[in-house]
Amino acid sequence: MRISVLGPVRARRGDASVPLRGVRLQGLLARLALNAGRPVGTSVLVDDLWGEAPPDGAGNALQALVSRLRRAIGAELVATDARGYRLCVEPDAVDALRFAALASSGDLDGALALWHGAALADVLDLPFAGPAAARLEERRAVVVDERAALALRAGRPGGELDALAAQLDATPLRETTAALLTRCLHAAGRQADALAVADRTIALLADELGVDPGPGLAAARLSVLRGGQPVAPARTGLNSFVGRDRDVERVRTLLVDARLVTLIGPGGAGKTRLAREAVGPDSVAVAELAPLTGPEQLAATVLAAVGEPDLVLRAQDEPAPDTVTRLVSALAARDSLLVLDNCEHLVGAAAELAETLLRACPRLRVLATSREPLGVPGEVLHPVESLAEADAVALFADRAAAVRPGFAVTPEVAVICRRLDGQPLPLELAAARLRTLTTAEILDRLDDRFRLLTSGARTALPRHQTLRAVVDWSWDLLDEPERAVARRLGVFAGGATAAAAGQVCGDGIGDDGTGDVFDRLAALVDKSLVVAVPGSPTRYRMLETIREYAGERLDEAGERGCAVAAHARIMVELAEAAEPHLRGREQLEWLGALRAEADEFDLALRRAMATGDGATAHRLVAALTWSWLIRGRTDEADRWVSAVHGMDGPVPPDVRARNLAWVSVFTAVRGRTEEATAHIRSLSALTASLPRPWHPFLQLVGPTYRIFAGLGDDELYALSAGAEDPWVRGLALQIRAQVEENEGRRETQRTLIRAAHEAFTGIGDRFVLGMIVHSLGELEDSAGNYDAAALAYDESIALAAELGNDDDLPRFLGRRAVLEARRGNIDEARAVLQRARPSDRGPFSSAGAVATTLAQIELLAGDVDAARAQLVLAAGAFDPPGMDGVGVPQRRAFAAMMWASVELTAGDLDAARPRVAEAVAAAVGADDGPVSGMVAEVAARFALAEDDPGAAAVLLGIAAAQRGTLDHGSPVVRATLAGARAALGPDAAEEQMRSGRELPRADGMAWLAKFAGALGPQRPATRP
Repeated sequence: MRISVLGPVRARRGDASVPLRGVRLQGLLARLALNAGRPVGTSVLVDDLWGEAPPDGAGNALQALVSRLRRAIGAELVATDARGYRLCVEPDAVDALRFAALASSGDLDGALALWHGAALADVLDLPFAGPAAARLEERRAVVVDERAALALRAGRPGGELDALAAQLDATPLRETTAALLTRCLHAAGRQADALAVADRTIALLADELGVDPGPGLAAARLSVLRGGQPVAPARTGLNSFVGRDRDVERVRTLLVDARLVTLIGPGGAGKTRLAREAVGPDSVAVAELAPLTGPEQLAATVLAAVGEPDLVLRAQDEPAPDTVTRLVSALAARDSLLVLDNCEHLVGAAAELAETLLRACPRLRVLATSREPLGVPGEVLHPVESLAEADAVALFADRAAAVRPGFAVTPEVAVICRRLDGQPLPLELAAARLRTLTTAEILDRLDDRFRLLTSGARTALPRHQTLRAVVDWSWDLLDEPERAVARRLGVFAGGATAAAAGQVCGDGIGDDGTGDVFDRLAALVDKSLVVAVPGSPTRYRMLETIREYAGERLDEAGERGCAVAAHARIMVELAEAAEPHLRGREQLEWLGALRAEADEFDLALRRAMATGDGATAHRLVAALTWSWLIRGRTDEADRWVSAVHGMDGPVPPDVRARNLAWVSVFTAVRGRTEEATAHIRSLSALTASLPRPWHPFLQLVGPTYRIFAGLGDDELYALSAGAEDPWVRGLALQIRAQVEENEGRRETQRTLIRAAHEAFTGIGDRFVLGMIVHSLGELEDSAGNYDAAALAYDESIALAAELGNDDDLPRFLGRRAVLEARRGNIDEARAVLQRARPSDRGPFSSAGAVATTLAQIELLAGDVDAARAQLVLAAGAFDPPGMDGVGVPQRRAFAAMMWASVELTAGDLDAARPRVAEAVAAAVGADDGPVSGMVAEVAARFALAEDDPGAAAVLLGIAAAQRGTLDHGSPVVRATLAGARAALGPDAAEEQMRSGRELPRADGMAWLAKFAGALGPQRPATRP
């Protein structure tokens, strides 16, 4: 698949064109193609495709559009990502991205050959297309200019005249093109034409923008007037400039109105190169301050860059003017742009000089680069931030190709770019290592990055020749209190709030030094060593390279032990403070606080495990496990619960009991019944010594285990009737409802669920309420009450989405999607399911469930081949590695039942027969009423297809007994019931069904098993 956007939007598979009907469909493909291989958020897509007037149900409209795109280009090429949708093609398959790669590599002719008209020509009415096309056209213009400059240097400018003239016609105010066309015409001996181009452009600039020409165009015109040999404008650097196009545009825009613009950012961010690219090489004074050792050298250095003004006569006894006066004299009467580069070590003196000059020279503008603001009135800051990942990869590839010809980007490159924070200098140092290492080896060595990245250019400033020197330069500019805060802040993984930093980074580590620390944090932000991330509250984080450096300095200071202990202590305090609130109305607020610190909790747990700190590990796991489950992070909960089990330490008995309870739960889920029972016995002995009331989870875990193990239900009934804690009482009702559902006692289940719903509506726990509401929806769904079921499903989906629950949300959306398919709304069903972003988390993966749900939808749509393909994709999910317990027999029964349904829909009874038998065998082993009911319904369908309506009726009766009701919401079940009644007559059919309904559960399963056992290669002669 190849996609073109440099002209009309087109897609081709091989030599064949792929039809794309509709502007918005073309626009969606183009928008995803511009980010090929990377996700684009759903909200971004809605804004980009519909702008300020999105349709009602914009999410559904987008999903429908994505479905159309999948049908057009292939479903495998449009993936649902955790953050949106992703086009699964290599960047080289998209002409715009191939253009950027060729241009970066120097193949300018190859890059320009990809263009076939105006960018995004047929989708320009879409909101995103105009700005995107403008950016693409600007990049083409840069390449046209660059090719012309190369041709001019080579003495063959004539071949570029047409391209430059066409570009200037399209963008008549583009000064760089006008200057190059002027120079090329001059070089071709067409001085009159050259002057005409320059004068016309200068007049347009004056008439339309009210500005004078920039130094490049003015110099080109002057060269023509002087009649000298024309020369191409020099590049501002010896290598290509990658990834800062928007920064260049913004800096140039700022310099139109602002008189002092300061580029701020950490060392190695590319401030100097950005400044040079933004101002161009002509008629600009650049004062390089990095070599200076004291403020007394500053004015003279700037004067040397500006140039001495013409001498004026003065009396013999008149004193010579000082350097600043001479500077003012040089700059006061002319339009000037002065670059003060690398001000950070002389920031006070640079600020004073800049303010003096700006006040005295009204036509002067100053562009400064520094690691902190100058602090002059009227200063406008432009932060030079990390490169976007695509630009970082492009920069790395560009520099890599210089040392390893033919270099091709590998999967490790993106990881290297992330690990190096997207900072240009470290990326260039890493790329230089490709002379001796592969990208995989570079990635492996990044934990020791300061020894690895030492191959800078010999001609660079000493502080830019190694990564350590870059950070040393910034560190040496700090005072000791700032260094103390900086090195201690390095113990945080993802940054800290001011309050957390106050406890870890203060003078007395562990004390609340928030006030003093905040002032030092602010100073570190100003000096580009810390990034302030807006939020509620603001977080203060370091780039990974700075954090690694700070860690070294922390070790040198001998403070790591105290800082790590303080970090662990505040993490434990936060987790334990939040835990009780996760079962009530403040659930979302506290869950948000925990989610913001997820990296910190993970780091604290890993440190505790590494050092054998059992007390910290146990307390964190006991406090966090419920939050992991609420967020759908079952895999994370399972991993940490298993990891801390058995760790020694001074652990409070209540904490140890809660973790033992979680161990018993996950052990039971994995099917290790004897081990789980042993844990429950140990837990009973441990909790017997605890003061009451016990933690809510401890109250429930033993009774719940015993009721599902068939060891008695008295304790759970007592909790559901009289527990003091309303959360315990409500959850006991919900668990009892699950037991009743399993036994097929539908009305009792309904009564209990409604009581639980009332309880949790008052409690405000969205997690449990979502499960309860979803169960209410299933009851309405199976009764055929589609509207009521849809309302319940939508509420459960909203609750899970609020929590960010990655486990429940795909399941809830799946049931909602099947409901739409049952109504006959197949496209809507597919659209709903596309919102389910399946997780791939080993035994807790939801990918198989989503694929199986799609198979159900395709079956209801009558597309047997599509359903079969989805079941093949889902096959591994029914027997996941490491999961042999709860739910596995049910999944196996459901899988076999789905395969039987596929073959029955296809009309292949011979293929369906063994699948029915397989489903029945798994259902017998599952001992699950709803699953047994579903399997019996499929067996009834099979019997009817084999012209045995009597057996079909009995099996429908067994299904109703196993589940408490037939699935009246299923059109397939309704058709089976209607078929049996039509074949037998209503009274006879009802009699046969009654005989199945009245069988005790065990006898009904025995009848079903005998039916399955009678299924041989040929149609059986008799039925049980």
